[in-house]
Amino acid sequence: MTKRNTLEKWQKIYVNRSLNMGNIRAIGFDMDHTLAIYNREAFEALAFRATLQKFIAAGYPAELESLQFKPEFLMRGLLVDMDRGNILKVDSHKYVKIAFHGHTRLDKETRHKLYNSESFKAYEFLSMDSFFALSEVQLFAEIVDYMSTNPGKIQKSFREVYADLRQFIDKSHADGSIKNEVLGNPEKFFIRDKHLATALIRTMDAGKHLFLLTNSNWTYTDAVMKFVLGEASSDFPDWRQYFRYVIVGSGKPGFFTGTQPFYEVVTQSNLLTASNGELQPGKVYQGGNAQLLQNLTGFRGDEILYVGDHIYGDIIRSKGSVNWRTVLVVEELEKELLKIEELRPALQQIYAKISAREICDEELQILRSKIASNARQAKIATDRGDNHRVRHLLTENEKNLKNAHEKQAFLSENDEQIKQAIAEREANIHPVWGGLMKVGLERSRFANQVESYACVYTSRASNLRFYSPFKRFTSSHDILPHEV
Repeated sequence: MTKRNTLEKWQKIYVNRSLNMGNIRAIGFDMDHTLAIYNREAFEALAFRATLQKFIAAGYPAELESLQFKPEFLMRGLLVDMDRGNILKVDSHKYVKIAFHGHTRLDKETRHKLYNSESFKAYEFLSMDSFFALSEVQLFAEIVDYMSTNPGKIQKSFREVYADLRQFIDKSHADGSIKNEVLGNPEKFFIRDKHLATALIRTMDAGKHLFLLTNSNWTYTDAVMKFVLGEASSDFPDWRQYFRYVIVGSGKPGFFTGTQPFYEVVTQSNLLTASNGELQPGKVYQGGNAQLLQNLTGFRGDEILYVGDHIYGDIIRSKGSVNWRTVLVVEELEKELLKIEELRPALQQIYAKISAREICDEELQILRSKIASNARQAKIATDRGDNHRVRHLLTENEKNLKNAHEKQAFLSENDEQIKQAIAEREANIHPVWGGLMKVGLERSRFANQVESYACVYTSRASNLRFYSPFKRFTSSHDILPHEV
């Protein structure tokens, strides 16, 4: 077992809520972006083009053919205002810090007027929780941009455009426009994690029961998992041997709250038959629900650990509805943590400037108090006819005012330097939106969700191999500011 202090930061598991792996009897895994790592740029570009063709075929302007997929424009954790055609990044205090209309960044005054002048309601917007939303919202942003520069050519509201977008994406998946291309060239669209099999085997050898729980259908799941795990270990020539139960077409997040029964998949024909009684190891099931899964397997609530990438569909629902423990896969951390480490000196300089600002601000407040006090005493001295005292106080105030003016100038310059340094650091992490977990120096809404709902989080499911299957993960985040 690799010692934790020798791990790279992106290899570590980070703890929000203490988790004793010794109490875990079963571990479930999502497939897409959890066990199966996508070449995101290739997949999102494919989804973008396939969906765009549906727009043009439906009568949208042929000029849209020239729209380009821009892989660096968007990130997870953003919100989409479908009525205004805006994309938003929000901090943990529900304050919209960054907003774009297409590719046009909204200024602070416009943002405040639209979103920050009254209570923010996140439920009114679409949340970009999954990687699959990136190409979808990217295309929406491109069409919004087109509509802004070509008024009148699309006679629909932004919300109507988004409704069409959802319909065309569903068609692209249903008619094979996306999945046929993916399955025909899996090496182009997936990245094999050479350590995944090791992580799964170590967990199995520790007596944990593994299951696969995915929304993908059987045909797609089988093809993807064959590529991901099919030749990973000679001990497991069939990828299904890693999992006690395989559940496809689960319909998450509804799986965690619904009452749908399980159906057995006849894998040779892809037909479904009724499933009665306990789930049988080695068989493939479709549908079902979390409560029924617990009843049929004997695993209960916090004895189950679920590993997934979708903050809402995998993590919030599984924890909130059936009290499963959770591992959130935050794939972006793999690259972002490297950048954050490179930029650590820049962050230290920012905090040094903030510390200098606090000291100067305190000194300025003391000066202002002295100026006010001297002015008050000078008035009293004037009333008493004590001219010597008046001259002394006014002379002292001239010095205080000069000193205060210098400190105010320093604060203004220092604040501008802090603002610029934060912007440069953010742009080095992501050129448009900054860090995934931050908005400037504040936590992002996404970070707040991660802390609130994921027991632990990491960049890859295979990072489990670095830790004992019986490890006690202990949280250090239950400390209040006054306890530090």
